[in-house]
Amino acid sequence: MPYSQEHKEKTRKKILNSARELFSKRGFDSVTVNEIMEACSLTRGAFYTHFSGKSNLYSEALKYSAMNSELTKKKPKNISSKQWLSQLLDAYLSVEHVRGEEPCPLAFLATDIVSRDKAAKDAYAEAYKKMNEIIMDYAGVDATCKEENIISLTSMIIGAVAISRTIDDRRSVENILQSCRQQTRLILGEI
Repeated sequence: MPYSQEHKEKTRKKILNSARELFSKRGFDSVTVNEIMEACSLTRGAFYTHFSGKSNLYSEALKYSAMNSELTKKKPKNISSKQWLSQLLDAYLSVEHVRGEEPCPLAFLATDIVSRDKAAKDAYAEAYKKMNEIIMDYAGVDATCKEENIISLTSMIIGAVAISRTIDDRRSVENILQSCRQQTRLILGEI
């Protein structure tokens, strides 16, 4: 009896979550398909039911991660768009995010993406574009914010998280993140 569509989708999500976590921690070249499948308790045969190869999985995991990030979650009704954006950016620019299990593929894969295929680079570019659109939508509801301000903001926060991942000194990381939180407020007109 064939698997239901729901079962297939659940299996695909397990693989994508496993890939997202491993690729984010170690990069494309240091992760094998076997490790991804072992991490989600599935066989290598199940992999090829969902993906044509490791490169295809990398691109799909990047898209999946971006589309299921905190930024894409629905804004609570009891706060303004600007307050919600401020909370999201504070969480993004936190030590918990830098060291955490829910990585932003834009920051965590920033250097890894350079040597990937066109599909992966396109997926990365699309995720970055979507991030800018979402932030612009939230910022534009309560304030007038220009597109170049948002591009500057997103480039800064992605870079801050990427750099912070490489630094072991917690105090230095906290300083980087705090400085960027202050700058986001200036860019968004919150100070």
